[in-house]
Amino acid sequence: MLRTLRTLFDALQGAGVRYCHWKSNWKLVEALRGERDLDLLVHRGDASRFLSVVGAVGCKPGRSDGHPSLCHYYGFDEESGRVFDLHVYHRIITGGTIKEYHLPLENALLRGARPTEGGVCVPERAAERVSFVMRRGLDYAVPSEALIPRDRAAEAEELRWLRQGVDDPDLRRVLEECLPSVDFALFRRLEDAIESGRSGVGRFRLGRALASQLRHHRRFVRPGATVARGRRAWRKAWRTLGGGGPTRALLSGGAVIGVVGSDGAGKSTLVHELSRWLGDVLPVANIHGGKPPPSMVTALPRLLLPLLRRTMPAYRTSRIDMQAAAGKGMDFGATRAGALVVYVLRALMVAYERRQLLTRAHRRAADGTLVVADRYPTRQPGVPDGPSLHFLLGNRNPLYRWLARVEERMYRDIPQPDLVFCLNVPLELAVHRNLTRDKPGGPEPTDYLRRRHAQSAELEFGGVPTYRIRTDAMVAETLRSIKPILWKAL
Repeated sequence: MLRTLRTLFDALQGAGVRYCHWKSNWKLVEALRGERDLDLLVHRGDASRFLSVVGAVGCKPGRSDGHPSLCHYYGFDEESGRVFDLHVYHRIITGGTIKEYHLPLENALLRGARPTEGGVCVPERAAERVSFVMRRGLDYAVPSEALIPRDRAAEAEELRWLRQGVDDPDLRRVLEECLPSVDFALFRRLEDAIESGRSGVGRFRLGRALASQLRHHRRFVRPGATVARGRRAWRKAWRTLGGGGPTRALLSGGAVIGVVGSDGAGKSTLVHELSRWLGDVLPVANIHGGKPPPSMVTALPRLLLPLLRRTMPAYRTSRIDMQAAAGKGMDFGATRAGALVVYVLRALMVAYERRQLLTRAHRRAADGTLVVADRYPTRQPGVPDGPSLHFLLGNRNPLYRWLARVEERMYRDIPQPDLVFCLNVPLELAVHRNLTRDKPGGPEPTDYLRRRHAQSAELEFGGVPTYRIRTDAMVAETLRSIKPILWKAL
């Protein structure tokens, strides 16, 4: 069991909170390791005490997906580095994708709940078995939802597990107390259908029979259910097309997290690992703030860059940057004028693309997504991913001066990140990584790399929480130091 979960369940017991892990207990061990979601039923009279306990162990509330009496809490276990998801119910709202029914099983599930050896309260198996069969039966009561692929072998295996030690009198007692409208013979036929793995018309007819007997427990009248399904299908299609927000997210909202640092500091590796870690339970997107994708405006000019690199060896960005840093940028001779023009136009394209990319990233974060950016533009001139035409602000040519001001304005328009990790690595290690990296165009000049390494140590994002992290250790050790910082900041 994750240490944080053990602390949570001990605290719930100590606070006298009436709860149980009410479904999928045959996979409880996996859930307690953080490999599956945990589904807790909490007595509505103990909701306030429950909130105090989960807050005390560092769990963060999640955004509701529109279902009543259901909320999410996300927790972090520092020892294992895992993020886990608590689905907390105060009433049993279930039945297909729109949760169409309220099954009044709460008292039966909570009354017989007893702690396991690990200290987690689970219901008596008869109540859990009734709940399981009702949920599975209702899943097949609607034609469109009956077609959704399901793991029928796993359903049959879970039912066989739930049948152990449970007799018919126990099942009849739960049904008569909580769902007296459900015929016991229908209940047994549903169990047989689940265990046999049958699908098709026969299972659909059993589901419809169950839905008819549970009609007084519906949350919607029939037209309302149809509208709700249509609305849900539309939202799902809209999200698939990229126009909708995530279905689950932290209640505190999303964030844009910048990962910056010198070349060879391990930015790409860290971005990948952080995204994999958070993406198990939360909506996460990766972007590259240093190399944004082309926009409609810049796509065609971008196609010409490889040709220009071959025909103008002096065009390479690193070489012009070195000349500008040495004070040679204002007096390019005629032989370099063409390269300078190309350099200026490319810098403006990159600034425009970065502004477009980061504006979209913050829009997604406002809707709940956690966006992790490999490199992040800064407003500081003359540093990596900052305005690169500052050396032309004093140029004799007014067109160059104007273009430099345009670039500067585009960088000012880019929203600041919510959090920045600035990675530091010893210069010798950065040089070694640069020389051994397989990069188009070959490794960067060592002098250029040394200058960027020094500049990266001076990166600033005014007013943004910035954490400087050494990355000369193993990746796992670096992640161990970053995860608690990031989780607390979210």
